[in-house]
Amino acid sequence: MFAPIASTLRAASLPRSLYMGAATIMGFVVLAVSLSPLAESFIARVFLFYIGALAAYGLLPFVRRGDIPLVAAWVVLLSELAPCVTGQLISPIKVTADIVGVAMAAGPIYVARLRQVLQGDTRPEGRRASELR
Repeated sequence: MFAPIASTLRAASLPRSLYMGAATIMGFVVLAVSLSPLAESFIARVFLFYIGALAAYGLLPFVRRGDIPLVAAWVVLLSELAPCVTGQLISPIKVTADIVGVAMAAGPIYVARLRQVLQGDTRPEGRRASELR
């Protein structure tokens, strides 16, 4: 039942050799849009960072789940520090919107992992053993 869906999703994800370039492009696109007048409102910034983080999770499925919010935090920092060059102040409302957008995308992934741990799926040794072979 889920096999056609899984194969379609697998086909939509990128090969691992393209991860670095795709992540760089996604980061620059989100940064550019966040610095443009298109993302001035709170809701627009929330959706921008939500869509950016969600796209990263969807297109780069083999990246560790914690790396995407970490890189998103750097994009948030750059999007807030870049206007400081021209003398503008950091906006706490924009920072909050950016963080909420990333948290909306990353939150369900961490809740799903918490559920797995609570169900006893810990596999302490060799969790990634199949990747090394």
